[in-house]
Amino acid sequence: MTPMTLRIDLPRVSTASPVLGIAFAGIAIAFLAASPAWAGTVKGTVKLPENARSTRLYQGYWRLENGNVPVQNTGGAKLETAVVLENVNGGHPPAARTVTVELGGLDARPRLVVVGPGSVIELKNTGKIRLELSTPESPSVMSSELLPPGATRRQKFDAVGGFAIRDAEYPHLMISVIVVDSPYFATVDEKGSFSIAGVPEGKANLKVWTRGKWASEQEIDTGSKEELIVKVTSARDKEKEAAE
Repeated sequence: MTPMTLRIDLPRVSTASPVLGIAFAGIAIAFLAASPAWAGTVKGTVKLPENARSTRLYQGYWRLENGNVPVQNTGGAKLETAVVLENVNGGHPPAARTVTVELGGLDARPRLVVVGPGSVIELKNTGKIRLELSTPESPSVMSSELLPPGATRRQKFDAVGGFAIRDAEYPHLMISVIVVDSPYFATVDEKGSFSIAGVPEGKANLKVWTRGKWASEQEIDTGSKEELIVKVTSARDKEKEAAE
């Protein structure tokens, strides 16, 4: 018996079909509605006070067996400065992660960390002295605890905001932890410049964190193509301006 072959011819559907055209248009409209109207780059420069340009951020000397040495931090204040955009359209928190900070030679590496909520800061004492670390301005976030040489402490940061981890005996030893609720932030380079890419159009709150605290805040238009100049005024300069 000869086998039979069954053939079924299906009608071709053209992409030019009015029905499909309407469907594709609906998808495109939905995609555009879910996307920011415009995304660009926010650029600028943070102008720090004159005394912040030196690597000697804190006055004083360490007493050693063979003499005294000035308190210094490599890199100066720019390694402790970040720009954060808040209240940005469509912003979402970065994923939580673990960041290791090494503490040795009376310095921290890195001294500034920007993370999303729920992140863990791992503090490793690689030096030869005992440390007593906490967030004194926010004691409920990180309580005081001794960290012997060679030991590691892990601290979780859930709340959005800026926090300064300090040592009880060595006040210059500080780690800035900034917890953000959107991915729009940047650290400054050696010239104080910053660049934040992919920012949706609209109004946003720009804040500058430096040397363990929020130092400047202003509302900006993220759609503007002009580069920003953000001036950070020291407490001494503010006193002078008030007296004049």
